[in-house]
Amino acid sequence: MLFGFQPVHAKVEGIASGPNTGVDSNFSQSERLEEEAAIHPQDSEVLQRLASAYAAEGDLVSAKRTIDRALTLYPNDNDLKMANANILLWQGQLNQARIQADQVAKNYSDYPGLSELRITLKRAQDSRSVRMIGAAVNAGVSDVSFPQRSGQTWTTQVVSASFRLSDRGSLTTTVDMEQRQQSDTRLAAEYGHRLENGFVSIGIAATPNADFRENWSIKAAGQINLSRSLSIIADGKLADYATNTVVALVAGVEYRPAPDLFFTARTINLFGGGESYRFGGALRGDYRPDGKAGFFLLAAEYPDTETDGTRQLRSFAGGVLVPLGKGWTFRLTGEHDRRQNSYRRRAINAGLSWRFGGS
Repeated sequence: MLFGFQPVHAKVEGIASGPNTGVDSNFSQSERLEEEAAIHPQDSEVLQRLASAYAAEGDLVSAKRTIDRALTLYPNDNDLKMANANILLWQGQLNQARIQADQVAKNYSDYPGLSELRITLKRAQDSRSVRMIGAAVNAGVSDVSFPQRSGQTWTTQVVSASFRLSDRGSLTTTVDMEQRQQSDTRLAAEYGHRLENGFVSIGIAATPNADFRENWSIKAAGQINLSRSLSIIADGKLADYATNTVVALVAGVEYRPAPDLFFTARTINLFGGGESYRFGGALRGDYRPDGKAGFFLLAAEYPDTETDGTRQLRSFAGGVLVPLGKGWTFRLTGEHDRRQNSYRRRAINAGLSWRFGGS
């Protein structure tokens, strides 16, 4: 199958009040300010107020993106740096908040609110403990047909939870259950670590008494951001099946021509599985507007391994993502897979996810 505190004072208007989930549902200040920002896209004051509105509504992801946009235009503005430090604090990114506060102090050691910010940062660091930052549930049903035998209906259920381990590190655990004529339950854990210009991760997975999935696998991945619009991505996976062991290496690029648009191209290289080498690739496009519905489209052809061996799989997928507010997102996707000399699968999947501090 296919390889998602307490605030302190700041000079920015509204930022000092911090995130608040008790916003009147009949009135959205952020929507009004989004229109104003569209008319005046380089007005730092408007962008500050928009970030403040997002933070007040509890949408820290959009608040951070808005401040980043303003800092790109005005990188030496201490007001924006201080607002950024507070948002990073509320997101739990304490080291990044501290670095931003230090940059403010270099230019203005007595900046209003700076000492309070540093006190709060120290308290947050002293009291930091492991906590949940996200969760997701997904369910899917597939209509599967075979060349010379009757079709089947397959179902999947996936449950995952993410935990913050440190300012830069997080752990995601997943239970992935799939029912065919037999049933497999795959257990996985992945540790992710943020870098200054990207991330790295390492994961392990196991399927007790596997019928069609891998017995176990080890995976490593990473992304390096070369600029605001371009990143290189790579991952490698070693997987053991009942009939063979394979190594998959993936390399690609992600291009972001606009804040809401993402285009990804990957090459997929498989070693083992009955042949010395097989090649595949995938193309994906995402539209992810802040706080609004988005969608993705994907086309791929790559070597896919199950217990019956490795075969080329051609896949097309698309879906919509609908933010529900307060960190909740609904996803609906459709897939069409054709596995060479094996089966054809048409699937629909629905999921609900929650992430702390975002939409």
